[in-house]
Amino acid sequence: MTQTPINVTYSLEEILGQINQKLDKIDDRFDKIDDRFNSLEKEITEIKIGQTRLEGKIEKLETDLNGKIEKLETNLNGKIEKLETDLNGKIEKLEIELKGEIKTLSTEVNGIGKRLDTQEFINRSVVVGFVLGITTGIIKLFFPNFPNR
Repeated sequence: MTQTPINVTYSLEEILGQINQKLDKIDDRFDKIDDRFNSLEKEITEIKIGQTRLEGKIEKLETDLNGKIEKLETNLNGKIEKLETDLNGKIEKLEIELKGEIKTLSTEVNGIGKRLDTQEFINRSVVVGFVLGITTGIIKLFFPNFPNR
């Protein structure tokens, strides 16, 4: 078995030219990929810069918000303490006034009690007088000569 030799009719120059063309096409593709990669890299860098700016702004907003919240808390605490002080003062004042009025009412009730006792004594005396007068009148009516007998 003998093999027949293969004859190549292409010239080496043509084959190398075709290889160079294909390598040039591959280089062009790599250049396009490299351009896209550079473009993506720039976009990622811009996104990172934007993210850093946003983070800075968020931190600033957070600091401002925390400061404002602390200021509001301080103001509210001060106002609450002032209201508590005012209310405590007013409550104490009302307690003192009520204690004074209760003492006055106690005194008046004691005075009214004494007057009622006196009035009750007078009413009893008047009733006893009426009863004695009516009894005397009845005795005189039925027994006109009673004391002279």
